[in-house]
Amino acid sequence: MKYVEYAKRRFDAALQEIERLRQSEFPYDHIQDVLLRLEAVFQRQRAQLDKLIPGSSPAIAKNACSQSLIYLFNYTPFLGFVLRATNVRNAFELYPPLLRLARKLLGINTKLVLSSEWDYSPFVYLPTNELPDCVLIGVPAFESSNPLLIALAGHELGHNVWNQRFLANKFDAPLRHEVMSAVKGKFWSDFVSFYPQATHATLTTDMFVQQAWLPAHTFAIRQIEEVFCDMMGLRLFGEAYLHAFAYLLAPCIPGERPATYPEISARVAYMMQGASKLGLAVPTDYVDSFDKQLEPANPLTKMLVAIADVAVGSLIDRSMKEAFDAADGSSVPQRSDQNITAISRDFEKVMPCEGAMPLTDIINAGWQLVHKSGLWKDVPQIRTTDRTRVLNDLVLKSCEVAEYTERLSAP
Repeated sequence: MKYVEYAKRRFDAALQEIERLRQSEFPYDHIQDVLLRLEAVFQRQRAQLDKLIPGSSPAIAKNACSQSLIYLFNYTPFLGFVLRATNVRNAFELYPPLLRLARKLLGINTKLVLSSEWDYSPFVYLPTNELPDCVLIGVPAFESSNPLLIALAGHELGHNVWNQRFLANKFDAPLRHEVMSAVKGKFWSDFVSFYPQATHATLTTDMFVQQAWLPAHTFAIRQIEEVFCDMMGLRLFGEAYLHAFAYLLAPCIPGERPATYPEISARVAYMMQGASKLGLAVPTDYVDSFDKQLEPANPLTKMLVAIADVAVGSLIDRSMKEAFDAADGSSVPQRSDQNITAISRDFEKVMPCEGAMPLTDIINAGWQLVHKSGLWKDVPQIRTTDRTRVLNDLVLKSCEVAEYTERLSAP
């Protein structure tokens, strides 16, 4: 059974690589903690392979080796993530305040790893059985030292909150109801053109008819999660989230829209509702910065996505409330105009801010100055081409000062 030998060799190679990774310098403990947990995962799977003996059933041996492959495919990316988290391109100054924010939202035992990724869109690895209470957020490598984009971490933390609170289950029945209402109403003639055997009664009683509309429900669940995460980003970072979102995605990714996300102009419209609820100052040209994405070319997919859009649109207020209540209930501070004004004044003097200022206020002050025309025009030492670098340095240094002050005041 050569495949058993190959499986063992694969895990031996992985464990050897983990041993090399353990020799790295870790800027904070949680990177090493996650690595040790991953090592334990690989060791357990290697031990399972050792239980296979020459007399083992070929079916059992093949199944064990196949399962071990699943672990390799699933967890090898985590090892790469851990390695990139040690890279000096990461803005380590942002780590302590972001960890504090994550722990307010998700619990005191939360472990955070922030990494630079060769993936343009920020993303999050959700906790697994092997990595409970671990939040792993990746940001684009060439933007990983840009502190102003950390506001996008608010969206990624939203995915963890959604998962922890089992909100997919909470929204399942309401979305199903809205999907069914849309099918029976606005989309009925389109639906029966694809499924002539369907009747209102068979929508819930005929398995084949059910399978016809269920994708719309699946799309709606995924879309409402993205809306929830946008609302969480707004609640945690205020206008800074809007600016970072536009920086990353405006005007839009060309081509067909993904079915699992709201169409981007609709997504922006939902964020405008959330911004209004929070009393945020939205740039006058913000909505015009985004183009409308193309709908799916496949007629059936287009109909199902349109059904999902209608269902999601009816639950925006509920999604907004869930996000805001989650942050409020965790005592996460809202942005402060007074703090932002004070920080901006310090930045204009080319000084980091004083005191234990919240991360959201520091980032919002940074974005205010990004859009301030003539910034430092009377400071000859700062060339126009250096403005962004100097501003980023001030933001990062302010995070360091805030963390230092926070630790000094801790009991």
